[in-house]
Amino acid sequence: MFILVGILQISAITYAQEHRISVSVENGTFYDVVSQIEKQSEFMFFYKSEEIDNNQRINLNVTNKLVSEILNEITKNNNLAYKITGKHIIITRVVSENQVSKRIKGCIKDSSGEPIVGANVVEKGTTNGAITDIDGNFSIEVATGAVLQISYIGYNTQDIRITDKTSYNVVLKEDAEVLDEVVVVGYGTMRKRDLTGAVSQLKGDEIADLPLRSASDALQGKAAGVTITSTSGTPGAMGTVRIRGVGTINDNDPLYVVDGLPQSGIGWLNPRDIESMEVLKDASAQAIYGARAANGVILITTKKGATGASYKSTIDFDMMVGVQNAAKTYDMLDAEGFIKYKNMAYEASNKPLLDDFATPEKIESILSFLEKNGGRAGTNWWNEIKNTNALSQNYNLSLSGGMDKLRYRSSFAYMKQDGIIKSTDYERLSGRLNLDSEVYKWLNVSLNTNVIYETRRTTDENNAYTSTVFSALTSDPITPAYRNNLVDIPDFLNDRIMGGYEPTNPFSQYTGILYSNKPNPLAQTERKGQNRWKGLTLKNNLSADIKLFPFLSFKSSLGLDLTRTSDEGFSPKYYLSGTDQVADAKVERGIGQRDFWVFENYFSYNDKFGDHAVSAMAGTSAEKERYETVKASKEGFVNNDYSQQIINAGTKNPGASGSVSYHTMNSYFGRVFYSYADRYMITANVRWDGSSNFADNHRWGVFPSVSGGWNFREESFIKETIGDWFSQGKLRAAWGEIGNQNISSGAYLTQYGNSGYYLLGNAMEPWLSGGRKTVGNPDLKWETTRQLDFGLDLAFFNSALKFNIDYFDRKTEDMLVRVPMPAAIGLPDTPWSNAGSVSNRGFEFVIDYHGQVGKDFSYNIAGNLSTYKNKVLSLGGGTNIPGKTHLGNQVNTMIEPGKPIGYFYGYKMDGVFQTQEEIDNYRGGPNNTVIMPTAEPGDLKFVDLNGDGKLGEEDRTMIGNPHPDFTFGLTLGGEYKGFDLSMFFQGSVGNDILNILKYDIYSGTGWYNAPKDIFDKFWTGPGSTNENFAISANSRDNLTMSEWYIENGSYVRLKNITLGYTFPKQWTQKLTVQNLRLFVAAQNLFTITGYSGLDPELGNSNPAFMGIDMGWYPQARSFMVGLSLKL
Repeated sequence: MFILVGILQISAITYAQEHRISVSVENGTFYDVVSQIEKQSEFMFFYKSEEIDNNQRINLNVTNKLVSEILNEITKNNNLAYKITGKHIIITRVVSENQVSKRIKGCIKDSSGEPIVGANVVEKGTTNGAITDIDGNFSIEVATGAVLQISYIGYNTQDIRITDKTSYNVVLKEDAEVLDEVVVVGYGTMRKRDLTGAVSQLKGDEIADLPLRSASDALQGKAAGVTITSTSGTPGAMGTVRIRGVGTINDNDPLYVVDGLPQSGIGWLNPRDIESMEVLKDASAQAIYGARAANGVILITTKKGATGASYKSTIDFDMMVGVQNAAKTYDMLDAEGFIKYKNMAYEASNKPLLDDFATPEKIESILSFLEKNGGRAGTNWWNEIKNTNALSQNYNLSLSGGMDKLRYRSSFAYMKQDGIIKSTDYERLSGRLNLDSEVYKWLNVSLNTNVIYETRRTTDENNAYTSTVFSALTSDPITPAYRNNLVDIPDFLNDRIMGGYEPTNPFSQYTGILYSNKPNPLAQTERKGQNRWKGLTLKNNLSADIKLFPFLSFKSSLGLDLTRTSDEGFSPKYYLSGTDQVADAKVERGIGQRDFWVFENYFSYNDKFGDHAVSAMAGTSAEKERYETVKASKEGFVNNDYSQQIINAGTKNPGASGSVSYHTMNSYFGRVFYSYADRYMITANVRWDGSSNFADNHRWGVFPSVSGGWNFREESFIKETIGDWFSQGKLRAAWGEIGNQNISSGAYLTQYGNSGYYLLGNAMEPWLSGGRKTVGNPDLKWETTRQLDFGLDLAFFNSALKFNIDYFDRKTEDMLVRVPMPAAIGLPDTPWSNAGSVSNRGFEFVIDYHGQVGKDFSYNIAGNLSTYKNKVLSLGGGTNIPGKTHLGNQVNTMIEPGKPIGYFYGYKMDGVFQTQEEIDNYRGGPNNTVIMPTAEPGDLKFVDLNGDGKLGEEDRTMIGNPHPDFTFGLTLGGEYKGFDLSMFFQGSVGNDILNILKYDIYSGTGWYNAPKDIFDKFWTGPGSTNENFAISANSRDNLTMSEWYIENGSYVRLKNITLGYTFPKQWTQKLTVQNLRLFVAAQNLFTITGYSGLDPELGNSNPAFMGIDMGWYPQARSFMVGLSLKL
């Protein structure tokens, strides 16, 4: 080995001494010479790009020269030195003998003459640097001829070459991009300094390095006033998005507008295509979208080709691959623990033990059977259904560039996410093309086209009866997962385990659950895995922008959104148990077709007269949507081979159904903006919408808004008093009305349909009859939201530090509710009425700071906090609206005037009865009667609120609130010499969770399996606990809806942490690579919470059932690696 190394070293030295090349460079640069040497030899150069003066011109023409001779020629006048080590050439900067180090002093100010505090002054190409003091002064010792690089956040970086002078006064120019940052608003853009409404902006570069799988993930915790909660960990699932609270008991989803095309969701959108996201939060910003804006508007602009990149194309490729696992699981009882638990429950209630567990001999035979068939602990159902290290993949490729009059960007993306539960996955393939062309100086044409193909497999969730997660937690551990290879089955279990087994039926290999009515969760995932949803979507927007005059333009756009979906379902024939069986195989096919178009035209006016700036916009919009579904099914197939099934092969029970719906809207809209001297601004919007969702007499609605702003930072008395360290100060106020038209298009109509077969007169055959199915209300109109907003925007140190605060008062009136009518009227249901009202009030706080230490380390801290108080003001005189979810069909949520929407409803709890004496002494009412006479020691003690001496409906009250006191997000980031680290924390404080899982897994009755800690948590005698009741098969009142189910849902989660490294450009440029970054990341790394369930982050699209845990598909903890490459 030593001999080999020596030979290689000698070979390298010989190569350097003997290899000759020719170089010809005319008016070139140092890099041009280096490039020719590398092309003609095996040498590789290493240097710091900042040490090379690439502005110095070189003329060199040599033939058949040694490399060392060429290097001597190009370094002698450049203060450079070289060292040849083997086939590596290292270039360094040196100070020649005639270059003397000297101390330089100076002062750095901005364009108004104010000193800049904390500016970085660095000798270029070195680590030698200084920072300006409070007066903007600096002092630094540098070599004569050195270059000082001066930088500060919000200003353009400036280079100063040192000459014979010893004192320098430098004026930094403000970065125009910071001063005139543009924000997208409805039908146009505005300078951020001119905004008078509440708008949150998220730029594409802020999410570019995040390992996002869904576009909605980008907003979570990033925008104040926007609450995003995960409705499911199912692959491809979108979160629930709420802006400034819950404004109605109906649809609360915001409107999305992607490149001018209205959308109901953005789960299809590739996050890498996003240029910016703007959230319109107050009525003044939203009113331009009128009847669809009551729940907020999210504007999304996708990336386009670079302006001015003449004939140059850029290729971007990034990829991310990772694995996912459940972040948390329950530690459930094993077989022996389950038998102990079951027997304890029966013994405590004086019931005879189950025959299977009645004797030690039977118990031992069960445990021995389990030991021979996988292990004495029995079946861990979570381990059976989980998909360990589920793979997640994401690949993105884009090509962008521009010519003299054409910009283009095309992208292709592929995403595949396997679920952490078996047989669940999501796959998306998408392609996008954005073109912008200046056809004439007065005409620009743009085309945005996006094609998306999606497939999805899901499992049952959020249902206490069929949820796969629920089944896995409640199924007993004695039941084997499979039954096709079992040995030594005890005789008393044989029929129950093997009954109905068909060796040739793959769906018959699973075992029916022995000690509950739940389906086998593993078989459930296999059966659900036969079903797949597919979708193909084309989204297209073509627009033309015509410049009529320098101050007036006209824009016309046509948007198309065409979607085709299919649902393929198959239910195989099988028998596992009396409650887990299907008598006949069934094939289902469903198709959906949605066709939507929108045609918009508007004029835009912009002009300035001295200190007066005026802009206006007016236009029209027309749109139409058609949605059709067709579904067919059939039963009676000869086998369970899904791949061979076609619906025609079924022999019985054919079924078919379908629906068609239409929606049209015609609109007129306008906006006027006026500004004086960039100090005083006023904006007015109006939209007049006509919607087919309402009858003729209420079809049209007008939605106005007005807002104003005062840039008090621009006042002379502020400038003269405070100085330029105070970068921005603006007060905002806004008022407006907006609408919500998201109801069924036929709600105002009375509908008729089939109502069964009846014998009429003397007829022997029944006649099909018709009847009233729904009762319409021709006076239905929009839900109207009035909103008042006050805001303050501050910025300091040239916008390095920003602070925003908003207060909002949002009131929804004419809310759609069903006001009960007397049964004697004989109506089939209650019609909708505009009778309710809801209010939301709250604050939003945002802080953002970008700083730098020296020349190499920069950092940023961004945080936001939002609050809202939700209250139902009226239900139109109707009764309260109860909600039922599991819990033995008990009412557990309520909508009531004076209270928040969907509050938790039940008994208040006053601990646990410790003794019989305590029960006997718990009395009340006029006759001093025992309030809970059937209770026993170890039972929950409920509060008799009305003091009548008994528990009844009047004692049920608000016991929990699913709405948080506040939500927050915190981003911490830093960069140092190519390394970048970012951490994103997100959380919620003050919200309650109704943990319905406790009804089964912590019931104490032995009905289902339970967590191992049940023996430690539950009451075992006086003084043992005052929180949980005693284990008993007789639950008495213990499982009645009460505070026992309510838990604090507050949490803090490290949502994402990413560590990346960007390779130096002097390395990547040798590979013709502009940028190369590698990163590792983790999602949902840890959560700090007191909640006992799987995940405290619970969303629900139905506001009546917020914060209820019924066995959600849990979120995954993910670990990923990836790279980003730019060519």
